[in-house]
Amino acid sequence: MLLGIVFSKNLFNFEAWANLLVGVVAFTAVAGTMYIFNDINDLEKDRNHPEKRHRPIASGQVSVPVAAGFALLLAVGGLGAAYSVGPLFLTVLTIYVAQNVLYSVHFKQMVYVDVILVAIGFVLRAIAGVVAINVFLSPWLIVSTSLLALVLALGKRRQELECTTEPQETRSVLAEYAEGDVDQLLVMTMASLLMAYSLYTFSRTNPVMMVTLPFAFFGVFRYHHLVYTTDIASQPQYLFTDWPSVVNLILWACVSVLVLYNVPKRVLAALGVIG
Repeated sequence: MLLGIVFSKNLFNFEAWANLLVGVVAFTAVAGTMYIFNDINDLEKDRNHPEKRHRPIASGQVSVPVAAGFALLLAVGGLGAAYSVGPLFLTVLTIYVAQNVLYSVHFKQMVYVDVILVAIGFVLRAIAGVVAINVFLSPWLIVSTSLLALVLALGKRRQELECTTEPQETRSVLAEYAEGDVDQLLVMTMASLLMAYSLYTFSRTNPVMMVTLPFAFFGVFRYHHLVYTTDIASQPQYLFTDWPSVVNLILWACVSVLVLYNVPKRVLAALGVIG
């Protein structure tokens, strides 16, 4: 959700940040509701999963009624906060809820449809961040976010196929996936992501944005390496434990901000080097 405020050049717009932070709280609360709903819906399957069986609901640490009650509180609070941001933001959040319910109840059992819906969920988060601050919704944001989400989702499926001896016991749809097909789709999606991001940097009025391309390429190459050499891809959040990926992300973010906000030019102007 933070991409919109950075790439729309509103990073130092405090009014925009106020709306965005409320939006982030609202989206986080509703997302938490969806995670609880999914865990309750997948209770029996999670108990057969080597890692998910340790989750609070699957392990019995939290009862289903308590979890459902907490989810309801999160939903009410989240939707209320979303309404305060604006009706359009509330609409995006409502679509996100519908998408998650459809995914959990039915479409997570359909091969490839499941990863596409997961990607749509990330795209809706990015759109919500833009809507919250009322700026132009760039098609490049949608394309790049959806492709990145597809890369992460396919990488996760690839890891699950490799690490699970009986896929149908933990996620029934895995039985319909073939490692070779996922490998090809992963490479295709990574190539599409890099092409889309490259075109984005070329299309900007400030071509210096192209200096961020090495970081984008390294990030994608590193993730491809991790998919086949570690189990990090099974839980994408674990990428934040991979220091080369973290350092690369920080460098990409810093360089992007410097370029987008013309910081070098402003510094040189302040020093009197340029007019």
